[in-house]
Amino acid sequence: MLFGRLKALCLSAAWSRGRPSRAAGSARRCARACSADARGRLSCWSCQRALLPAHVFCPSCGALQPPDAARDHFETMDCDRSFNVDIHKLHQKFRDLQRSFHPDYYSQKSQKERDLSEKRSSLVNKAYKTLLTPLSRGLYMLKLNGIELEEGTGSVLGTQFLTEIMEMNEKLAETHTEVEIRDIGEFVEAKLKELTEDVSKAFVKGDLQEAKVLLAKMQYFSNLADKVKEKIIPS
Repeated sequence: MLFGRLKALCLSAAWSRGRPSRAAGSARRCARACSADARGRLSCWSCQRALLPAHVFCPSCGALQPPDAARDHFETMDCDRSFNVDIHKLHQKFRDLQRSFHPDYYSQKSQKERDLSEKRSSLVNKAYKTLLTPLSRGLYMLKLNGIELEEGTGSVLGTQFLTEIMEMNEKLAETHTEVEIRDIGEFVEAKLKELTEDVSKAFVKGDLQEAKVLLAKMQYFSNLADKVKEKIIPS
C-alpha cells in the first residue's frame, strides 16, 4: 500500500510539472500582448481603441495622446528636413501647436492629459527654438547625421580666422561709443549672413564636413553678435 501511494504521488508530481500552470499561461498571454505592442500596434491610453501613429488626439474619445519619441524637430514642426526652413510657416505652425497643447487649455482635464499637454508643449518650444535660427538648426542637422562639434574645433579653422576673431573681440572690448559698436555689429551680421548662405550650399551638396567647419565659424561670430547686443547703449 505504501509503495502504491508513493508511486501515485510521484506520477501526480510528474504530471503537475508537465502541465502548464495558470500563471505560466497568463505569462505567455502577456508576452504575446507585449510582442504585439512591439510590432507597432497603438491604442488610446484612455479608451483602448486602436490608433495610428499620426493620431495626436484619439478619434474615439478625443483624449490627448503621448508624443512619439521617434519624431525629430522637423517632424514635430511639420517641416522638411532642410536647412532652408520657411520661417513664416514655422511661426504659424508654432502658434497652431501652442494653441492645441498649451496647459491652460487642459486645466479642467485629467491629470494624465495635463501632464501630456505640458510635455507636448515643451517639445514644441524646444523644436521651434532649435529650428528658428540658422546656427542651432545647422548644428541639429549635423547631430541627426551623427556629427557634433567637439571642444577645440577652433584648431581646424586656421590661425588667420582665429586671429581675426581675437582682434574683433579686443576692438569691441575697447570700443565705448554707440556708433563704433553698431559698425562692428553690422560687420558681424554681414559675416553671419554670408556664412548662412555658405552653410546652405554645403547642405545642398551633402558636404557635411564643410557644413561643420562653417557652423564652427558661425559660432564664433554668433558669440560676437551677442557681445555687441550687450554693449549697445540703450537709446
